[in-house]
Amino acid sequence: MIRLDVDEESLRSIRLALSPLWETLGSLALLARYRGAVPTPYTGWVRGARRAVPPKLMDTVVQLAHRRDTPFLRHAHAYVPDPARTSLQDELDFLRERFEGAGDERTAALIEDYWNHALHPYWPALRASLEEEVLFRGRTLAVNGPEAMLAELEGRVLWQRPRLTAPYHLDLTREVRRSRLVLVPSMFSAATRVFTSDAQVTAMSYQARTTGFLHSVTPDRPTEPPTDRLALLIGPGRAKVIRALQAPRTTTALAHSLGLAKSTVSQHLGVLTETGVVWRRRLGGQVFYQLDRSGFALLEQLGD
Repeated sequence: MIRLDVDEESLRSIRLALSPLWETLGSLALLARYRGAVPTPYTGWVRGARRAVPPKLMDTVVQLAHRRDTPFLRHAHAYVPDPARTSLQDELDFLRERFEGAGDERTAALIEDYWNHALHPYWPALRASLEEEVLFRGRTLAVNGPEAMLAELEGRVLWQRPRLTAPYHLDLTREVRRSRLVLVPSMFSAATRVFTSDAQVTAMSYQARTTGFLHSVTPDRPTEPPTDRLALLIGPGRAKVIRALQAPRTTTALAHSLGLAKSTVSQHLGVLTETGVVWRRRLGGQVFYQLDRSGFALLEQLGD
């Protein structure tokens, strides 16, 4: 269990950040924990990852994750996510520059190779969900303050002023005094919680509230096939919306990502929802849209 006693100055300094590296570490911990069947919502992703990652590479990285005994992995677990580093390549390069060594380079290359097979194809959908999480929590932070945001975190995270408590594989109590507190949403925090702390900053992952949608995340596909049969059938605008809804999105996020007016996207969503191609669900004060089973079937038949 982690117990963080947070002072007022640190409470006011709370920031949210995304980290492809932390997602990679969490996904590896999941694969290291479950050699056979895995619990929902990870079943589909694990099945796809085990097919996509070469067996020798999978065995090697799972063993590394299970042992955590390489210097580079220790550095990776101590890494603090930074909004200036938005890709796994950026994060690995940062660690490479700070910690040089032949063994470290080999481990970094293995992590990168694993990422390219197991997570990169899913990353647009995962990133969109995590960005929605940051926007949602950031809005709560700005409007209602840090304590309101902490009180709503998922994954058995408990806020009772001045203590933030979260499940962890070690029993730790830390005082967070006059330092930054960075919270990192993760789809894989249910498998492992990444945590690091020093005098200047404390960073901890927590389970994103959209983790339940992971069961429906599929590998990214080209958005504009050479012969767009789907666009011929329903129009290019709705075809773009359907392709973008393989992961849950809000109207605002969808309009921003597609470069369309929000009113136009709302109109498309209304038609697609009414016809049963898309479902809508209210979650945490926001309305999310995603393809229903018939929508995925339509994309499967005409999307390529």
